[in-house]
Amino acid sequence: MTHVIKTKRLVLQPLSETDISFMQELITRPEAYFYDLDMQESPDEVVKDCQRYIEKVGSLPNEGGIRWIVKRNGDSIGEVHVRCNWEKTQEWEIGYHFLKEYWGKGYATEALETIIPYVFTHFTINRLVAFTNGNNKESIALLKRVGMFEEARLREVRMSNGVYCDEMVYSLLKREFSLVSSPPVRTSLQNFIYEERGYL
Repeated sequence: MTHVIKTKRLVLQPLSETDISFMQELITRPEAYFYDLDMQESPDEVVKDCQRYIEKVGSLPNEGGIRWIVKRNGDSIGEVHVRCNWEKTQEWEIGYHFLKEYWGKGYATEALETIIPYVFTHFTINRLVAFTNGNNKESIALLKRVGMFEEARLREVRMSNGVYCDEMVYSLLKREFSLVSSPPVRTSLQNFIYEERGYL
């Protein structure tokens, strides 16, 4: 299986050696880790991380991971990755980065709304989780928009530029996937859960 995914405007291709230079540019930009400066990787660390993801593909679908390069009209504009955190409980983590000049155009939403159904269908996943800085309002809005549910706020577990920050945890379970794949049902279900938890 090639794991190439196409959307209306995008092509998502698994990371290859030829994409590593783009990843170095993407990850080392200041905005890539604006909310998590202490976690930003060096160019050499980016290379090692990319090589690990290329190797992880061989362990799919039960474990491992994959990083997609998001392309628009042949140009690389971002990346989305998933990786297995715990094989026994089938917990996987999703993350993403996009070049700043492509923010606010719906590309991240389009990519994640396509990748989430793909990974639940093709990989052995019970729980998909995402972590983001509690101050990163854009990332929080994106995770809600694609149907993930707020699960927890971990207080001051991150350190960014010497300042303690909260971490937000979002998740989606396999049994919820078929429900949230329908936008009207997703919104209704989200509102119910958020109201029950006192968020509305």
